[in-house]
Amino acid sequence: MNEDKFKQALDKFLDSIADKKNEKTTGMISGEGFYFWYSVNYLTNAAEMVIEDPKIGKLFSWKKLQEEIVNLTGKGKAKKESNTQIIEDILGLINKKPEEFFCIIPFHGIELEAPYTIGNVTLYPASQKKSVLKAQVSANLYDKLIDTVTDNQNFATVNIKAVIPSGAIEVAISEVKSALNILIFLMSGPNMLYQIGVGKQNKTMFDKEFIAVAQNSGITQHPFQYVPRPAELSDLRPFGEAYVKRIGDIQRKIYSSQSTIPLEKGLVNATNLIANGLDSEEPTIQIIQLMSAIEALVEQKTFVQGITDQVCERTALLLGKDSKSRRKIFDRLTTLYGKRSNLSHGNTAVITHYDVVYLWIIAQNLCFYFHIHFDDFIDSNKHEKAKLKDYLLKLRFEGK
Repeated sequence: MNEDKFKQALDKFLDSIADKKNEKTTGMISGEGFYFWYSVNYLTNAAEMVIEDPKIGKLFSWKKLQEEIVNLTGKGKAKKESNTQIIEDILGLINKKPEEFFCIIPFHGIELEAPYTIGNVTLYPASQKKSVLKAQVSANLYDKLIDTVTDNQNFATVNIKAVIPSGAIEVAISEVKSALNILIFLMSGPNMLYQIGVGKQNKTMFDKEFIAVAQNSGITQHPFQYVPRPAELSDLRPFGEAYVKRIGDIQRKIYSSQSTIPLEKGLVNATNLIANGLDSEEPTIQIIQLMSAIEALVEQKTFVQGITDQVCERTALLLGKDSKSRRKIFDRLTTLYGKRSNLSHGNTAVITHYDVVYLWIIAQNLCFYFHIHFDDFIDSNKHEKAKLKDYLLKLRFEGK
């Protein structure tokens, strides 16, 4: 991580702080001796620099890191510290020596009678819960921890270094998933897919799913990933109801084998891909799903242009308000497509929560754009996206 650029990002965040809410300050915090509003965007930009770093990013949880930055800022304000002093406090957290966490990740879908090691992950049958915990944690922590893994739940263990406990859990989940993916690859096929995965199959907000333990920090639980209440249809509002009706009508046509146009199929495919991407906890899978959703709407295979440039340029032209915002969208998407290209060609890439959120916003806004302008882009199976092509040419050359 470039420390100078990180300091500059923190400076912008600290300079955004105000006593009252304004158009740039959308976050608020209060505590003993402090109360202020701040820019969530500037906070996100600073935290993203840490999370993006291949070495130190895995030591933190993106959400908890942002909370810690805000909390340290509040404590500094309460002590009348200067921005320079507050930045040094935050750097102290970033450069803090990581602690080793013994992580327990329940999993399902594999019958085990004995421990099974895959790389740095060891899978255990539920029957060995007590012996494993006694060997790994102190008596005090053992008493608190023994009931967090049910007696009939197989579990995996992995040691992870992290500065923030929730960061250890996120990395541990990824490591266990990678180990389980090897078994899925070897044991499953298209017609015989085993349900193998992390966590419990009965997911409720009361489950203590993922656990990290350290002697100094005690026990940390991973928060339940779903909203602990049912969704309410009244929250859709008229725009949402209209979108539901359009996609529902298209799906009905597809189910009954009626003819559909490329725009209709693209909207249905994109909607499903975005939903599937949101339901995954693996960022790599999420960005692939979300990029596929974008491509379903704007990609034109017969167009004489590189697919990446075409998709990024078309998306930028449609969603950007002016040349500056369009260039910003194009550059960000090009960077993200570069990450996917690295993964596709056997290299490595750091995929973060921020990448997923950005792609989700872009993909969802494209769906809404084509829904609102549906009649303007009605095409045919013989002339797929012909009207879209003409419209984009006008945007590019006439600035409309």
